[in-house]
Amino acid sequence: MKFKGWQMVYTGMMMEFSVVGFIFYCFPLMFNALERDLGATQSQLSGALSLWFISSAVASIFLGRLLDKFSIKKIMMIGGVIFSLGLFSISFVQSSFSLLLIYATLLAIGGPALGNLSVTKLVANWFESNAGMALGIAAIGISFSGVVLPILVDPLIEMIGWRNVYMVFGLIVIFLLIPTVRYFVIDTPEEIGQHKDNLPDQPALDSSQDLMEIKDFFKHGIFWIISLAFAFQFLAMGGVLLHLPLHSENQGFLETWTILGFPIKQTVFAYSFAAFGGVVGKVFFGYLMDRLNPNIPVMIMMAMQSIGIFGLTLIDNYLFFTFFCFIFGLRLWRRYGSYECLFFKSFWFTKSRLC
Repeated sequence: MKFKGWQMVYTGMMMEFSVVGFIFYCFPLMFNALERDLGATQSQLSGALSLWFISSAVASIFLGRLLDKFSIKKIMMIGGVIFSLGLFSISFVQSSFSLLLIYATLLAIGGPALGNLSVTKLVANWFESNAGMALGIAAIGISFSGVVLPILVDPLIEMIGWRNVYMVFGLIVIFLLIPTVRYFVIDTPEEIGQHKDNLPDQPALDSSQDLMEIKDFFKHGIFWIISLAFAFQFLAMGGVLLHLPLHSENQGFLETWTILGFPIKQTVFAYSFAAFGGVVGKVFFGYLMDRLNPNIPVMIMMAMQSIGIFGLTLIDNYLFFTFFCFIFGLRLWRRYGSYECLFFKSFWFTKSRLC
């Protein structure tokens, strides 16, 4: 029988593409319509994603425990139902408070359950020595959603309205994503007589290695240095990316191109081009991570993010603006790789836990 592990990876890529795309990448495209129809301010709309990040982090603690006890497939399907209810609910909101509530509850629970948290657990069940590559491939779906969805969704908003767009998102989850999970997800290779990495004889873990308890991490200064550095980095990255379409509008990039009969706004193209930088960054810096001290690629990436932000702030020429979008976007691959590699370098994990 053909090894099914890569089927899990590509299914995970599809979930990541949709969940992150629907919640994050498409949301800034709705800002003008949401401000008009709900009377919301930009700070309130930005707060929706902030609440989602915080609430999903809290929800992930409990979801992680459930994933250890119950079927990943069932949790993903239940998460898909909750996620779709959140998307359907957004199409009926009449106030910014309702929008914030949905992002902090239904989407914060359904998103991780259908997407990242469950996908990570699923891939880890199927891969050991190749876990890093498998997780990296699954994560490409995140960046590709930023490349593809804004270009497709922006004209759709003008054609059918933002409320109907969220209805379409909900229908995609119900009729495409949940059936995909139902028919393609297999919790563990042992269920069908296969083994991790398609290797029948797995080497036993070296029990002599000293694994640290979670509480021990908090006693080390390097833990806080790495965590705070990446926390502030992610804060800057998320804030810039969330407001990039509006910023490019304020810079006067209002032209709409027609490519193969398809309208593409300059603002949307720049936004998607930043996400494309994330795709390139996953490949390029992932290659460097395997061959250099992880500190070096991470410092290069953070420097590029800084250069990109300064460029986006100061440049008013569209060609150079998109160039700095790409430079900034190279740092968007951080979801898997750099953060973990620094931790693995600083704290001696067993090889089986290396991503």
